[in-house]
Amino acid sequence: MTKQHGQSSLTFTWNGSKISARPGDTVAAALLRAGITTLARSRKLHRPLGYSGSYPTGVLARVNGRPNVRLDQIAVSDGMVVEMQNTWPSPRFDLLKMAQLLPAKAVYGGFEHSEWMPQSGLAYKIAERIMANLAGVASPADEALNPQLIPGERIAVDTLVVGGGPAGIAEANRRAREGGTVALVTRGDETARFAKAMGVEVEELDSSVLLFTGMELFGVYREGRLLVAAPHDNKRGAVIFDPAHTVLATGRRSMPPMVRGNHVPGVMDAQAALQLAAVHGVKPGGRVVVVGTGAEKAVAERLRVLGVNVVHHGAVSDLTEIVGRKRVSMVRMKTDIACDTVVHAGPWRVDPSLGFQSSAEGLYQMLANPLPEWISVTGDAALGNDPIHALKNHHPDTLICPCMDVTAGELYCHIDEGETDPEVLKRLTSCGMGTCQGFPCWEHMLALLAARTDTSPDQYARPTHRAPRRSITVAQAAGLAALVDPDR
Repeated sequence: MTKQHGQSSLTFTWNGSKISARPGDTVAAALLRAGITTLARSRKLHRPLGYSGSYPTGVLARVNGRPNVRLDQIAVSDGMVVEMQNTWPSPRFDLLKMAQLLPAKAVYGGFEHSEWMPQSGLAYKIAERIMANLAGVASPADEALNPQLIPGERIAVDTLVVGGGPAGIAEANRRAREGGTVALVTRGDETARFAKAMGVEVEELDSSVLLFTGMELFGVYREGRLLVAAPHDNKRGAVIFDPAHTVLATGRRSMPPMVRGNHVPGVMDAQAALQLAAVHGVKPGGRVVVVGTGAEKAVAERLRVLGVNVVHHGAVSDLTEIVGRKRVSMVRMKTDIACDTVVHAGPWRVDPSLGFQSSAEGLYQMLANPLPEWISVTGDAALGNDPIHALKNHHPDTLICPCMDVTAGELYCHIDEGETDPEVLKRLTSCGMGTCQGFPCWEHMLALLAARTDTSPDQYARPTHRAPRRSITVAQAAGLAALVDPDR
């Protein structure tokens, strides 16, 4: 660690190059401050991906020999070694980028086309290995890490509140005043990150509430009677909750614009942009365009207060294309606007994963039922979903699932042949089967399907949202084995 102008500075390496960071920086924030926007590559065509707030694949990298670490959730430590994944033979000299020269149709459905693959013998083994590399399989963790079981814990409470925004804090405080034991789980390092970044005053959390920060609730089991959360820090153990009542205060997330170029580095949601500017002092871009469904003006004004150069704000429905390859360079709206960043503030949608897991039943395809009486929803999560602006004919290169390279054109091929079951579309294309676990990708797939067939997205059953909805390490999972009796 060095001292610069009286302020501590950290140094880490990114693909072999030294990068400076400030204490408290996430790796993603430090890289963006250094002008590095491409942090990952898509699975099939190796398109550049970056910090978006929407697609976890865009921030997955190898950190100190451990693969698939989210760079927006891990703080920089001095001497940390960070490398891009999904490259060959090395991040600095990546021949897999040549896959971008392939037409999108060449990889519809993935690399598993039977006519491409030998059926047996040595040729099959060689082809399988080649396809695995092309498909972006991360190298295993370094053997020197020698992972050990990380003990977890099991906690019984009267009320578990999932979500640390203003609504979650208010509900936790109300329940605590009533005299019950209350726990609150939030993925943020502190409560109400988005509200505070917007300059909103937030009430203090009652000191009696058990607070679990930096932790993601990833699974709901046994009809919502048992819930499990894993911390982002892989050195901490996971936690099983036995609540008498659970309150989902998970809020809503902004959906990326469903236009060509929505995956390009420089496209990010309002939460990510405000977190960068308000917490890390990193401007999301030099020329920023904000689009949305009503909140764009407030977000633009707040970004300007934080020193960000916002050159335009307007309705997301006016946006027709985002132009750029390695970084956003322009947006097409009623007029073309030069910019390097697009921040979206709507349409706002609820991540349905936890509610689905608590109520769904079925075999081939799980179907959602009403929530059990011991689970309730509050705050923005109770407001429902904004409609997604979808057209009958999107440009075929519009990405619906960037991490798996699923385009509108690929989905149209199946829809136009009469396939309208979202579960089947998912299995045919791999849409939503990456680290996003179907959100926001299935929101876009359903909107696209409905627009193409002149129907409503609500008439289609969702694909199955299975646990875990976010990552948990094998060491953390092993630490829970003695805490849960088998469900016979």
